[in-house]
Amino acid sequence: MIRLLSQVSAGATAVFVGYSSAVVLILEAAAQVDSSPELQSAWLLAVGLAMGVSTIALSLYYKAPILTAWSTPGVALLISSLAGLTAAEAVGVFVFSSGLIVLFGVSGLADRMMKWVPGHVAAAILAGILLKFVSAILPALNTFPVIAGGLIATYFIARAFTPRWVFMWLLLAAIGLPLLTGQLNNQTLSVAAPHWVWIWPEFNWTALIGVGIPLFVVTMVSQNVPGMMMLRANGYAPPTSPLITTTGLAGLLLAPLGAFAINLAAITAAICQTEDADPDPAQRYKAAVAAGGFYILMGLAGSMIVSLFMMMPQAATATLAGLALLPVITQNLQRAFVNKEGAYSAAIAFVVTVADIAFLGVSSAFWGLLIGCIVAFLSERNHRI
Repeated sequence: MIRLLSQVSAGATAVFVGYSSAVVLILEAAAQVDSSPELQSAWLLAVGLAMGVSTIALSLYYKAPILTAWSTPGVALLISSLAGLTAAEAVGVFVFSSGLIVLFGVSGLADRMMKWVPGHVAAAILAGILLKFVSAILPALNTFPVIAGGLIATYFIARAFTPRWVFMWLLLAAIGLPLLTGQLNNQTLSVAAPHWVWIWPEFNWTALIGVGIPLFVVTMVSQNVPGMMMLRANGYAPPTSPLITTTGLAGLLLAPLGAFAINLAAITAAICQTEDADPDPAQRYKAAVAAGGFYILMGLAGSMIVSLFMMMPQAATATLAGLALLPVITQNLQRAFVNKEGAYSAAIAFVVTVADIAFLGVSSAFWGLLIGCIVAFLSERNHRI
């Protein structure tokens, strides 16, 4: 029973962190083509179903904690790129981008690419990605000391006395503390059935090239590559190509409903891939399956979930995410710098990733990966720094 609660609470936390970080961005992106609540609800339903079904299917098939997610860099790109397009043209972009992901997976390029990524460079990049989430705890503590401080105290006390229940206590505290302190935002909780707004695609070649290709690139580089590296870093090695193909198919099939880009999760997946989810690595896939179930529930209860997240202070969600990812960044820093031969390339990859500069419109995670691999090739072939 305790193990089941740990798995379910880890899955719930992963979904909670994922939604709290970007659900408002999805609503903003949808509003660029149609600001109706029906379309926004449809988009949330689409991504919830796509992520839920693909997460459950992949985790059960490979017996590994494989989470999928929407592309947060992708939705940020859409906010600035969809203006002026019709809803049908936007769907055409989604179909095109997801189709490219399917082709990339089926071709086997994804598997070949992962073989060229040194493990310590991958761990350094993941640590760099996670750093901004963990460091967000301190500003939250300064802004809302009672809520953030209460969550921090809950985390360390729970880890000391009930380590398997850490996520459950954190979830309860994240909801209870804002309620008890009267710091919930003035927002009415909305309860409504999900809307099914199915839109057939229209292919605008200018939009496909100007929006579809960048959406494909940022989804692959900023999401799928870190997602695979996170799995590898935590000791799981399912074949890359079927995973990439599955996420592409999920997005492709539900694009007319609003699934703009589905990919492997990295940051939220990490929550289900550590010993806090389950001491036995072979059983952690059950936490991912639980997360898949919560994804589907989130999609079906889109309007209520959105209003709930709008009610919670940002400090609560930021602190929850940072605490949940603290063990993950610790593990990746250890892996990145455990060997002297790889410390130099790992340090460079880490610094470039932390810089968070999108050079040429491509995220710093890609440049950290590229530069780290080049430095590793040049400096480590003779086992020297």
